[in-house]
Amino acid sequence: MISGAVRGRGIGDALALHLLKADNEEVAVVPARGLGSTDLVAQVRELVAMSLGGRTDRPVYHVHVDPDPGIANEAGARARWWALFEAEFGMAEQPYCGAVHVKHGRRHEHRVYSLVRPSGGVVDLAWDFARREKVGRIVEFEFGMRPVASKHARSIERRLRAEGRADVADWLARSGSPKAPCPIARLTPWERRLQERTGVPLDTVRRAALTAWNGSRDGSGFVGALRAHGLDLRHGRKGLVIVDASGTAHLATRVIGAAARQFEGKRIFAAAVHARLGSLELEGMLDGRNGNRTQVRRTGQDSARARSGAGSSGDGVGRFGIRGSDRSSGGSDGGGRRRDAGGAVAALERLRGLPPGRALMLRRHLSGMDAATIANLSATARARASAARIEERNAYEKERAWRLWGMTDIWGIPLQ
Repeated sequence: MISGAVRGRGIGDALALHLLKADNEEVAVVPARGLGSTDLVAQVRELVAMSLGGRTDRPVYHVHVDPDPGIANEAGARARWWALFEAEFGMAEQPYCGAVHVKHGRRHEHRVYSLVRPSGGVVDLAWDFARREKVGRIVEFEFGMRPVASKHARSIERRLRAEGRADVADWLARSGSPKAPCPIARLTPWERRLQERTGVPLDTVRRAALTAWNGSRDGSGFVGALRAHGLDLRHGRKGLVIVDASGTAHLATRVIGAAARQFEGKRIFAAAVHARLGSLELEGMLDGRNGNRTQVRRTGQDSARARSGAGSSGDGVGRFGIRGSDRSSGGSDGGGRRRDAGGAVAALERLRGLPPGRALMLRRHLSGMDAATIANLSATARARASAARIEERNAYEKERAWRLWGMTDIWGIPLQ
């Protein structure tokens, strides 16, 4: 039994439309529980509306389960999994809606649960991945299947014994799963989506990066070997990044470490990557998720200082959002969210350096602004200033009246 889950806000119709996607061979909406709406889009909206009073900003739990193809009674396996799942998390009374999909001949079921209880409390999802894995192992045991490999096998076995399911724990131990090496996913879901969007296989980037790493002894040699494979190394917001042919940035420590683990079965730690590459002078990313928007050259020490948020001075001024005493030097004041700020000149350079497409979009956006916006903001500022003056005048008159006449309230206490 394979399951997955995502917790979120549920705002908008994207989740419901995902459950109704036409690229599935079959889509069947399951009967909802605790909801009055008849169609799936309205059911998700109602589910979110019911959860607004809860003490969480992510009240929706999207869960899916995919039975093993070897299970003949897949409908029974799904029903058993959902029953165990709701008992495990205490969600037997929680409202839900969902759909059953058939894709590539396999049937799987999605459900969207509300995590907010009638009291306003929230369902406890601690260790939800391991707990859903435990539910899956029980269903596999009851339907005569072998257990699916899991990195949580040892903890699941201990938990099963603690809960009195020694039969399932013994079956799991006989399979050797608790003693087997922990499986590691080749790609994360985000990496898989990135690979599909860019068309550049991540394995190709990893293999080229590992070849460059093994074929070089210092940072400059590594950069040269990368460029021979059509890649590049630059400074990004989170550290050094490897840029592929599509311009996408990949964190260097993650790429090299994953490549060594995947192709050689060993580990290359981030400290080793920093030790070899930390002193390089590299360009910053012009754009991208992990890159800076300004093209700069800085050493590894400067990069580390920028990552830590420290200012340019050595006395601590400029750190933690504190403004320095001299604000006319054009340096960053440390108060903004961006760490590559450099005053108005740098901001103008970034605007001039925008690609033509983005510059056109920005120009259209600015030209479409209502001209009355500035006037409204000015009127708001004047109104606030007037209110402040009135409050100041009232406080003055009260103090003046008390001093001149000794005015008191109904209990005889002087007005102050």
